[in-house]
Amino acid sequence: MRRSVVPVGAAAAAVAVCGALVAVTGCRDAGGVREEGTAAVASPAPASPSASPPAPDAHPLGSGRSADPRTADAKAAADVVHLVKRDPKVARDIRDSLAACPAPSAGVPARPSAASVDPYPVDRRAGRLTGKDATDLVVNVSTCADSVGIGSYVYRRVDGGYVNVFADEQPPVFAEIGDGTLKVTHQVYEPQDAVSNPSGEDVTTYRWNGTRFEEVSFSHRDYETDDGTGSGSHG
Repeated sequence: MRRSVVPVGAAAAAVAVCGALVAVTGCRDAGGVREEGTAAVASPAPASPSASPPAPDAHPLGSGRSADPRTADAKAAADVVHLVKRDPKVARDIRDSLAACPAPSAGVPARPSAASVDPYPVDRRAGRLTGKDATDLVVNVSTCADSVGIGSYVYRRVDGGYVNVFADEQPPVFAEIGDGTLKVTHQVYEPQDAVSNPSGEDVTTYRWNGTRFEEVSFSHRDYETDDGTGSGSHG
């Protein structure tokens, strides 16, 4: 039996996490213990087949180049934000709340990932996940105040646009590319934990099988032991 983001019995921590998110997302169900064979928290969406004309849910991104790297980066950020806000596979509360973060007040440090040209709470990474010639986008959406991940998505290039082929909206969540696989991390809280101090993390690895992402491994790590394996690891 594996532990989920908020284990059964961690109601206090769940309330704390929800308190940090409710103003932005309304705080969706954080779930409980997840067992093998039950539906996965992540919701891989089937890819639209390549065909002509372009797939109706393929969203184009701007490809114009700018001589100013800051301008180009700002445009890329705006394109990704537009992509997420137009995507019906993204939860409506996330789409509706996605906006530029306010500038920090004097004496208050900026968000850890904030950049002057990218005020949106969106982390975007390009790489190859769905094929050797693929240009995929991994997009993470977080809260402005706490940088808590509230949604992770993979967009696959299809007919000149991008199609959502993976979504995980169980916070706290962060997805990244590792050796051609998709690695999704959820932080785990115990009842006594503060939002800023989780007890551990669950890492699920997915691999593209030609039509969708399949789970290939799962591991749990307790930060206090920090041995990289934890009690719930399997591969």
